[in-house]
Amino acid sequence: MLILRPIGPGDLDDLVALAEQLDSVNLPRDRDFLEARIERSVRSFAGHLADWRDGVYTFVLEDTQTGRSVGTSMILAKHGRPEHPFCWLEVSTEERRSEELRRRFVHQKLRLRFSEDGPTEIGGLVLEPAYRHHPARCGKALSTVRFAYMALHPDDFEREVVAEMLSPFDADGTNRLWEAFGARFTGLSYREADHLSARTKQFIADLFPQDPVYATLFPENVREVIGRPNPTSVAAVRILERVGFQYLNQVDPFDGGPYYGAARDAITCVRDRRELVLPGAPAPEDDPPRGPLALLSAEGKRGFRATVVPLDEEGSPAVTAAAREALGVAAGDRVLVTPLP
Repeated sequence: MLILRPIGPGDLDDLVALAEQLDSVNLPRDRDFLEARIERSVRSFAGHLADWRDGVYTFVLEDTQTGRSVGTSMILAKHGRPEHPFCWLEVSTEERRSEELRRRFVHQKLRLRFSEDGPTEIGGLVLEPAYRHHPARCGKALSTVRFAYMALHPDDFEREVVAEMLSPFDADGTNRLWEAFGARFTGLSYREADHLSARTKQFIADLFPQDPVYATLFPENVREVIGRPNPTSVAAVRILERVGFQYLNQVDPFDGGPYYGAARDAITCVRDRRELVLPGAPAPEDDPPRGPLALLSAEGKRGFRATVVPLDEEGSPAVTAAAREALGVAAGDRVLVTPLP
């Protein structure tokens, strides 16, 4: 059985292995960072933070047959504080025309922006390749579980939600926009800057140009990656677009990856959720799943847990006895049903 749950200290080795596949600012290939991230997540789920804005909620997808965590995703309660501002490059256009030459140009511009009162951010979604075509729709479940948790605890998150997507990288691991832009103003490699930004972004404010930069000055192979998601992120983008996210005309100042955003309560996974009372009779264990799939989540005796279940013709979830035990719920308990996109 596949169960989605909060991460715990025993998941560190599995999280390190998953981070090897992404190595991003939210999930770096850094064991000490990830160990601290797990500790912060445990305190966040337990409600032991002095300030809700410090919350970091990391989920794992556990295969109970192997006892391994094979996927992960996360929520940053707030991305953008006075001591750690949210920064991005605003993408805009400027039209210029010469009647004398009978020529017209539309220039793309990039301008550094900051916010000390930023949105909630989702990210860090990684799934082992062997589970990417699983009938339980593991990737969609890892994405949806974040919205199901937000729906249960709206006061712990902002009303606006953003997601940052990686941009394409060359075969040698270099990023075209960083080499043409960021590296020239910081003297850092992409990896150095990306990992440093997990601790501080002050160097961006100190060294990046404050005036608009015309992307027209970049080579064409650089311009073509600005705002374009990495091929590995295309599936995640499609999932987000199905639930209401849109491109914000904002990109990451390091790699040019696009930001997508939505109002939290307008996200279909939040808006269309249903709260039900679990019926007395469990679904048969040997009955093959039929019908559309949904994420069933609850905060039972095991804490927050979720799993993917089929819906019958009336839209009711088919929950086996094994699933009830894994979720820590029983007949009469309240559960949340969230449609998968």
